[in-house]
Amino acid sequence: MRPEPSDALTGPPEADGRMAPITARAGYMMGRNVDRAWSPERAAAWEGFLELSRQLRRAAEGLLEPFGLSVSMLGVMGRLERAEARTLRQTELAEAMGLSVSRISRLIDALERRGLVQRRPCPADARATNVTLTRAGLTLARGAQDAVFGFVEERFFAPLSDSTVKTLAHAFTTLLGRSQDDAGACE
Repeated sequence: MRPEPSDALTGPPEADGRMAPITARAGYMMGRNVDRAWSPERAAAWEGFLELSRQLRRAAEGLLEPFGLSVSMLGVMGRLERAEARTLRQTELAEAMGLSVSRISRLIDALERRGLVQRRPCPADARATNVTLTRAGLTLARGAQDAVFGFVEERFFAPLSDSTVKTLAHAFTTLLGRSQDDAGACE
């Protein structure tokens, strides 16, 4: 016998009640399908993943405020830091980050106004624009990266055992592999 809909989303009465409002969101997004088909663990896994992602992203954004950066800006700068001559084409940055060219252009505009990156015409293709991380950008990016690294170590990894990290790595690798396969099938 399936549990009542409210039980399916909140789990057993003795369970920690902190997840109840989070797992209830699964029902808001997918309606009665969740009540009929999902165990409390499935709802907690899906919505817990989404909520943790939201919380960590918001906290990382707050952590970057003193640097005057967003997570996306640091993503641009980090990619440039690792690129040859700290330079990439603007379109390569957009593709690598999964952002539109117009969105990446706005991010680069903001970084360029602060002297953190510099645009130049691409010598190999006059139609393309190269973006280079400046010395000031490199210094700021490294400080921000150190702060984010410490945050991730403390907020994400510290409460997890090595075996849990291994399980998560396997699960996410499997799911990301599926999403890559699905994307390839659509092309």
